[in-house]
This record gives sequence, structure tokens and C-alpha cells, in this order.
Amino acid sequence: MLLAGLRRYHGFAESVYSITEQWQQFQSLGPIPGHVGSTTYGVMCGEVPGGFEYLCGAEVEAFASLPGNMGRMRITPQRYAVFLHPGHKSAIRKTWERIRTEWLPGSGHDSAHRPDFEACIGTGMAALASLLWPAPPEQANSTPL
Repeated sequence: MLLAGLRRYHGFAESVYSITEQWQQFQSLGPIPGHVGSTTYGVMCGEVPGGFEYLCGAEVEAFASLPGNMGRMRITPQRYAVFLHPGHKSAIRKTWERIRTEWLPGSGHDSAHRPDFEACIGTGMAALASLLWPAPPEQANSTPL
């Protein structure tokens, strides 16, 4: 899957506010060339001590027609554990924390160390989000989650 949008670094401490600002800026961009479907994505990657990189974007057909300043990301096929977050987007961080501190340690699974992401259906802060946690390839044949 090819994603395009705004790609930025966020410190953990300010990410609650800075990601909200990033989404507002993304929504003000208008249509993205080659946009596919109506789902938007928030993708976390490149985690380092103190912060991480985040892309808010949409699926696109190809990167070739995108403006030069637009962030790009390729999500390779992967097995994911999927969690629904039906609440307000402002509380999504708590759901991610519960996945990392409660579900993952007791699941028998490890992280695949690939991007974690949110697939948001609908618009605005109340959109339904599916949170996708990548599982490593050696666990791909385990019982579905």
C-alpha cells in the first residue's frame, strides 16, 4: 500500500498536541493526487528514545504525481493484530499504551518492528479507528488474533 501525506517527527511529551496539529494541517491540504478510497491513515515509525516519526495521509495509486514536499510511505504486506478504537481520537494514545503494556506482553507475540498504524474511517476527531500492530514473519502461521 502506498501512502502520501504529512510526515513529521514528534517528541513523546508533546505528541498528544503536535499530532492533532499535524492532522489539522493534513486536512487543510485538500485533495491528494491519485487518492484511493476514503480511509485515512496515521502511521508511527522510526521510534527513537524521546520520540518517533508520524505520517498522516491517505492511500494513493502512485508516488509519481505527488508534489515534491509530500511525505511518502510504502506499507508492505504484513500480518497484523487489529484493535478497534471506537472512541474519540484524542484518547487513541491510551489504546496504544494498553496494546503495548497489557496485550503484547501476554499475547505470545512480538513486534515485527515495522510501522504501527491507524486506519481511520470517517472524518473528524470521532472517526472509527482500527489500530494495526505488526507481528513478525515467524509468527505468521500462528492462530489468528
